[in-house]
Amino acid sequence: MEAPPEAGDVTDDAELVAASLREPHRFALVYDRYFDDIHRYLAARPGREDADDLAAETFLIAFRRRADFDASRGGAVRPWLYGIATNLVSQHRRTEQRGGVAARGGGGHHGRRARTS
Repeated sequence: MEAPPEAGDVTDDAELVAASLREPHRFALVYDRYFDDIHRYLAARPGREDADDLAAETFLIAFRRRADFDASRGGAVRPWLYGIATNLVSQHRRTEQRGGVAARGGGGHHGRRARTS
């Protein structure tokens, strides 16, 4: 059973992010509220095998950048988190593509081998 909120508890997302600047442990509530949604989103993109790492990285980036959160843009944390997650998916795909080319021996030659004759 969850403890009842205390009088000074912040429940609005934007206020919660702001409060986490003074009391970093409050960011755990953002994590608790949105982790499952972000994880499902990521599991549907690059796949389940990468979703755990990318979801964790999403919240780590959000925590580190929480001072940059712009509450004047609607104050919604969910779109901010989805934006971070989407950027990570794009970065992940680029990294995989580069790794795939290198693994095939393509390097900077687009998979063509140099002529030896």
